[in-house]
Amino acid sequence: MVGADGEPERTLFRPSRTNYPGSRFGPKTRYDLPQRHKAYGNADESETILFNGTSLQPQVWGTTAGGDTRPISSGLQLAGHARNNGQTALSAETTPRAALSDAGRSMLHPMAERNLPELPLINERNDVHGILMLGGKSSGKTSIAFSILAALQGEYPDTVKNRDMGQKKYDMPAYGSSYELPEREVSFISGEKKQMRIVLTDTPPCGTSSREEQPLCANVSPNSTQHYSALPSWMRITLRSGNLPHYAVLFIIDAAATPLWEDHHRCRELARLLAVLKRNQYTVVLGVTKLLKVRDERLKLQAYGEGHGNEVGKDPRSSYESFVSRYLDKVSACIQAKAGENDWSFSQGPESPAFPLPNSTIFDIPSWASKADHEVFKLRKGTPELPNFKYVNSQLLRLLHALSKRSHSE
Repeated sequence: MVGADGEPERTLFRPSRTNYPGSRFGPKTRYDLPQRHKAYGNADESETILFNGTSLQPQVWGTTAGGDTRPISSGLQLAGHARNNGQTALSAETTPRAALSDAGRSMLHPMAERNLPELPLINERNDVHGILMLGGKSSGKTSIAFSILAALQGEYPDTVKNRDMGQKKYDMPAYGSSYELPEREVSFISGEKKQMRIVLTDTPPCGTSSREEQPLCANVSPNSTQHYSALPSWMRITLRSGNLPHYAVLFIIDAAATPLWEDHHRCRELARLLAVLKRNQYTVVLGVTKLLKVRDERLKLQAYGEGHGNEVGKDPRSSYESFVSRYLDKVSACIQAKAGENDWSFSQGPESPAFPLPNSTIFDIPSWASKADHEVFKLRKGTPELPNFKYVNSQLLRLLHALSKRSHSE
């Protein structure tokens, strides 16, 4: 088709009999976005480029005539533009270099090892003591964070009036949610004590279930010179996130899940992770949740005549204290045995105590799942049967005191 000036007329889009005003195939209102059309006929190549400098048209790096290295094209040289300018594509720049390899692109990635700050991440004032909380799916990590806030403030956080707290309780970002606690005294390995801000970071569930949980540990021995690489990448990024240095790690063990002495794979991965964290001089504390729920279920089964064979976790014992003491001892012995089988050490010196040690580095952590649960426990202040309100507050504060320590020298 030839125009009035003798030049060939450009047909940009394919004609269509259905794309007319009022057609059910066309736009319905004036607010509709324009449709994408395919270039047709002798249209210019510039009409076919949708995104310049993106992954669809990646930039090509090369060396200019002056010797400078910069992006010299968008991956596609426009023949029409070159003809209009009366020059060839190679007149201004030299031949483009090849694209970066996978190793080269990984070095430029913002989350690459070389682009992350070194541990420990200390700001100028160094007045923040970060605590990272880890645990499996439905282990009760978020409930523990809210319970610690309730024990310190005397009132359970209101998730209805406080939208930020409500969002933290039900939504979990990729690298965790942070809760700022009131200032408290932090002990250093040198014996010095300092009043510091405490930040508790809740994280996504981690464990051995690849479909529902983040990886717990990488296949690197804690005895290796690259022992820090045993920490999975998501955990390293969380430990280094923002300007909040994390010096302590709290790992939550769910008593309602399969016991560690029966789940050998999870026990081995947990022992490896704890050994790596201790080797990197983190303060590591374990907390066991849902022991009250497990004991109540075992009491019901015992009332129906089901036997327990005096097994730990199945025998409800005569009191809650006795049941908890046996469970903590069994978990400690199980983790120590698994570390011994693989020649992994938790020791940080000749005079360091055993790890984990009940009521020192492993605790029974009852918690309140909601504000209503907190109000019910308020009525159980002077009951002889544990856990009562006083016992829960005491355990939460003891846990926080154990985490308010730094195991490395400043």
